[in-house]
Amino acid sequence: MPILTASPIKVIDREEFHRVDRLVTGMAFDIHNQFGRYLDESLYQRELARRLRVVGHDVILEYEMTAQLDNFSKHYFADLLIDSSVIVETKTVSTLTNAHRGQTLNYMYMCDLRHATLLNFRSQRVEHEFVSTGITPSDRYRYQIHDDAWSPRSAECSTLKDLFLRCVSEWGVFLDPSLYQDALVHFLGGKSVVERSVPVVSEGFVLGTQTMRMLNDNVAFSVTTSVHHPEVIYEHQRRFISHTSLKALHWFNLNHHRIEVRTITQ
Repeated sequence: MPILTASPIKVIDREEFHRVDRLVTGMAFDIHNQFGRYLDESLYQRELARRLRVVGHDVILEYEMTAQLDNFSKHYFADLLIDSSVIVETKTVSTLTNAHRGQTLNYMYMCDLRHATLLNFRSQRVEHEFVSTGITPSDRYRYQIHDDAWSPRSAECSTLKDLFLRCVSEWGVFLDPSLYQDALVHFLGGKSVVERSVPVVSEGFVLGTQTMRMLNDNVAFSVTTSVHHPEVIYEHQRRFISHTSLKALHWFNLNHHRIEVRTITQ
């Protein structure tokens, strides 16, 4: 199995999820009222887990999910898993953001779950959101590859593309982009080989260096999940490499069911 979970997952319907969600949310408000908003995140998690266990629920803290391919693996940890079926992510931040929702969705996809609860204890009142998706496991393996703008510079470039598409075929789409990027780095020799400092120049003056993931001395690569405005990401990457000695940047963009494989040149 390319994605492994620490224990079996049980998929429940929306009604059952909302029953658990209401219980969790009520406990979260009680904890917030009792302890205030300045506990460490882990302490909120432990107290929420303790209260759930008191009323008969099974709770796993730091529930582990692992993406594997050959000798590569990357581990993820959801804050709480309740009754093998409900993920709860807790935060202690000024406000919930799309990054927190995206992280929660990533865990849901890895576990093939449709619903999860997101809580923030740092705000004046507990922020509560339920995160839902209609994406099924089979949906994550339904995608189209668009590579009209792909321009390999060497056999290494073709190897890079093949590695990326193999990762997608194993894990599907919609997941954390760093998963695919970390896998590419691993299979290309690891960080010590792939990550290099690239000088950034303005009108002949070297501003400093920026770490890039390099296929060779002249070609870099990146992986993103830009959905709404991929052309903006393209343009800003093009501007960046115009201030370096790079000849090209191979860009892999996971745009839901559309996989864009492009080469950006000076």
